[in-house]
Amino acid sequence: MKVSKLIFALGVITASGLSTVAIADGHKADGRHEGRHMQQMPMQRMLAGLELTDSQQAQIKQLMQQHRQVRRATDEKGETRRQMRELLAAEQFDETAARLLLEQQQQQVLTQRLAGLKLQHQILQLLTEEQRQQLSEKRAKWQQKKLRHNS
Repeated sequence: MKVSKLIFALGVITASGLSTVAIADGHKADGRHEGRHMQQMPMQRMLAGLELTDSQQAQIKQLMQQHRQVRRATDEKGETRRQMRELLAAEQFDETAARLLLEQQQQQVLTQRLAGLKLQHQILQLLTEEQRQQLSEKRAKWQQKKLRHNS
């Protein structure tokens, strides 16, 4: 019974760890992938072709930098992972502690996703109505292409 619990816990840890990595992958400092996903579409590609003004570009860059700084300051993944390793290495499996750690991970993911949504909202507020319309059309085309590809 304990082995099955351990296997289950490892599966949950792996799955939640992968989702955390995928979500936290957001902003790369080298500029290859500067942004979170908005409906599965990278922010950079989404904004490409919208003819942003210099002011809009500067404001978006500033928002993304602030978002990265906040995310780094609140990133607790390393500590949670360390605690998970200690939990797994313990002689007795502590289900209560495991549950608390998993809940902490879920809260971290929620916090990161909320911050990402806030960033997207702030960026969208910088766009003109015409740019928002163009963006909406791009998103619709992208979703149609994705649906055809998945069919």
